Amino acid sequence: MNTKLLVLFVTLALVLLIGSQSFFTVDQREQAIVLQLGQPKGEPRGPGIHFKTPFIQNVRFFDRRILSIDPSPEQVVISSSKAQEIKKIEKKDDTEIDDEEKSDLKPTIGNVSGEPIIVDTFLRYRIVDPLQFMKTLRTIPEANRRIESIVNDSTRAVLGDTTLPELLSEQRTVVMASIRERVNKKVTDDSLGIKIIDVRIVRADLTKELRDSTVRQMNAALAERANERKAKGGQKALEIRSTARKDRDIILAEARRDSEIIRGEGDRQAIKLYADAFNVDKEFYSFLRSMEAYKKTMGNSDTRMILTPEGEFFKHFNKHQP
Repeated sequence: MNTKLLVLFVTLALVLLIGSQSFFTVDQREQAIVLQLGQPKGEPRGPGIHFKTPFIQNVRFFDRRILSIDPSPEQVVISSSKAQEIKKIEKKDDTEIDDEEKSDLKPTIGNVSGEPIIVDTFLRYRIVDPLQFMKTLRTIPEANRRIESIVNDSTRAVLGDTTLPELLSEQRTVVMASIRERVNKKVTDDSLGIKIIDVRIVRADLTKELRDSTVRQMNAALAERANERKAKGGQKALEIRSTARKDRDIILAEARRDSEIIRGEGDRQAIKLYADAFNVDKEFYSFLRSMEAYKKTMGNSDTRMILTPEGEFFKHFNKHQP
């Protein structure tokens, strides 16, 4: 009895062992390849329960989700607007321009030429051919290292023809699309069994040395611009003051002219009135003029006059004496 139970238990254990080695389950997030003595056997397996030869075949699982790579920031030398402008001129005229014309294309503050910038990229990819992936890259860490190298090379190649203003503007999307196309082309040519889903430039920043140099250049340019504006402002102020002084002199001259005309007209009318009054009543006119003379001479208390009563000046007073 004990022997039969032992045989039964051994048989059941063997059945369970063989069954566990004969069937395997592929999760929805994975895809699998059956290997026989290290060589792939059949097509990649999708989600579900599958059969394999026990003890002879084994299974390699590969993630079918989108995988991400976040490489370390790299220093990349980008193009300059000056170089781009020279290329455009040479391409447009189909002739080479001389050094004097090149020197006129002075780079602005936003241009960076021959200096590296810090570029931080982010990449996502998917395993589309696990069999080819296993043959070329074998493991995810090895794939990540290979893809990082391809991305770095493609980024350097694309940014070599890209200026910093372009990288920091809306054209950044076009730049990332160019990098993605170049990386996908390299991946396809090398038959790596993967597809690049997206490539992003997370950060593009100047190095510390270039940032300090750029700040100094910006300060110098701003100071030059401020001095230029100050000089133009001083010149404009001088022009305004000169114009104001000229206008003031013209206004004063015209005012003096008008006042002399008005005064002359007033004197003319006064003389006419005096003449008319003299012709009407000579005695009253003489009396009125004498009163005005008295007012002007004796109206001030500080005035001292020594005259005889019989003088011409007091003739109207003398006429009325008893």
